[in-house]
Amino acid sequence: MMKLKGKFTTILNKIITDKSISGNEFKILCYLCMRSGNDNACFPSLDTIHQDTGIGLTTVKNTIPKLVEQGYIIKINRKKSNGSSTSNLYRLTNKALE
Repeated sequence: MMKLKGKFTTILNKIITDKSISGNEFKILCYLCMRSGNDNACFPSLDTIHQDTGIGLTTVKNTIPKLVEQGYIIKINRKKSNGSSTSNLYRLTNKALE
């Protein structure tokens, strides 16, 4: 087997072959996997997801709840110390990891 060079993200075969998720859902899930650290969580803004993936902002906003509903991620709303909203935290579930 050829040794891989550069940065890469490991995606489970069952996610690649999951016929229940759309192409945009797959791409955003892969993006969240890529951004996640050792704690399996990340917190990119919706605009960052939009900019980095090239998926329209409205589509990103509509896709995140679908990934939550399908059990791939948990979305946690975050607030700043002054009570204003900040980017959500996205935690990968066992479905995305095992």
